[in-house]
Amino acid sequence: MRVLHFLTQRPGWTGSGTTLHALVDWARCKGIDQRVLCLLPVGEEVPEVGGLGREQIDVVDCGEGGTLPFAIPGMSDVMPYASTVFGEMNPEELRLYCQVLRSALQRAIDDFQPDVIHAHHAWIGAGIACELAGSTPVVLHGHGTGLRQMGLLPHLEDRVREGLQNIAGICVLHEQHAQDYARALRIGSDRVHQVGAGFDRNLFRAPVEPASPGTLLFAGKFADAKGLGPLLGAFSVLRVERPHLELAIAGAGSGEQGKRLVRSMEATEGVRILGRLTPGKLAIAMGKAEVFVLPSLFEGLPLVLVEAAACGCRLVSNDLPGIRSGLAAALVDRMHLCPLPQLVGPDRLAPGAAPGFTEDLARVIGEALDAGPAPRPTAETCAAFDWSAVAEKVERVWVRVTDRRG
Repeated sequence: MRVLHFLTQRPGWTGSGTTLHALVDWARCKGIDQRVLCLLPVGEEVPEVGGLGREQIDVVDCGEGGTLPFAIPGMSDVMPYASTVFGEMNPEELRLYCQVLRSALQRAIDDFQPDVIHAHHAWIGAGIACELAGSTPVVLHGHGTGLRQMGLLPHLEDRVREGLQNIAGICVLHEQHAQDYARALRIGSDRVHQVGAGFDRNLFRAPVEPASPGTLLFAGKFADAKGLGPLLGAFSVLRVERPHLELAIAGAGSGEQGKRLVRSMEATEGVRILGRLTPGKLAIAMGKAEVFVLPSLFEGLPLVLVEAAACGCRLVSNDLPGIRSGLAAALVDRMHLCPLPQLVGPDRLAPGAAPGFTEDLARVIGEALDAGPAPRPTAETCAAFDWSAVAEKVERVWVRVTDRRG
């Protein structure tokens, strides 16, 4: 089997990039012939993706002087690197974006002649893959952000839905996702397949020594949609009665929003900014934290919670549909859910909602701290989220759609 992976983002920086790397690495070990097409900033060295050789990775250079003359359009409005916001693109920029993707993907298809195309994100790029694929089946990997963009940009919703009508199959993270994608794209449930999300169990595991009491960790993009502002407020409230508390923040941001949040972190006593960490260093940071906090306002199935659980953390998260559907049952002995605040759109706090959210978050974090160390994870704790289990389900989708074509 020959698989062409198509990611319209920068590999290795977000959940979809992590998924790409893991799938490619698993399939390479199985002897599956693969090629990757992805986007990179101009001048950046091509990264290692799943152990493939440089000749197996095609890139579209983005930015001044690149094939695409502006920064990579991000599947979220705030990315951990310089990016273009889809909602701020004018018609000419959108036309050029589609033209560049279409040209690069056509070259990759002509050169590699794949048996299946595995495209990430239910958005414009996957629609272009369906347009160019001919009789080659296209499998979509949904990460949730395509649904979010459809909600934010209704003027593109019909275009995206129409472009994906011939999708051969969709890999989704959990049951709620399956329902959401079938409804949003108006396709039959027989084309939607739950594959889950995976983590590297050789990397993320509990340390020998338990974490120090009162140590909190956040990891993710520096963005309002991640709930960072209310987290800083809740931490300050808790620290009045728990002066020993420490909050480490790993990640990166961009633009004015990222800069504003960094200033708030720097002004909050007890906060330590770790910056963007490699997976290995993130695992070490998780092993030093008693409680991992992810107060996001929107998520698909956040892999980072599984990684933190495997490292022995208690977990605090908002009560999001994907977390309740995909994670809460498996991690119930260490999961503490905060009521989701009132939102405007998919991921913005409603006016006046911040104080109540901050109060709820402080209460739930306090409950997690008072519960003491999480039960030590065993081999079974996160077994359902092992990458091999996820990749095997994806491969079954590849086989199914290629057999159907034959």
